[in-house]
Amino acid sequence: MDANDLTTEQAAKIRAALVPTLSYLGRLRERMDKTGFTPDDKLRGLTSQAYNALHHLCVELHYLSCSGGVGRQAKADK
Repeated sequence: MDANDLTTEQAAKIRAALVPTLSYLGRLRERMDKTGFTPDDKLRGLTSQAYNALHHLCVELHYLSCSGGVGRQAKADK
């Protein structure tokens, strides 16, 4: 099984479950910036990496959830 085996509904459901965590990490990163965490702080860097990775995953899942041909190859008729 791979990503192309997911239905658009499954991809949308996974993405919906991850979006609250993505939002939390974004707010956490903003709070770290506002409270003076330096850009080279290890925790700040890890938070940013986690946000970026999860954002990338959510974007991929969004494309997989589109039925209009975005992000998916047309499936051959069997």
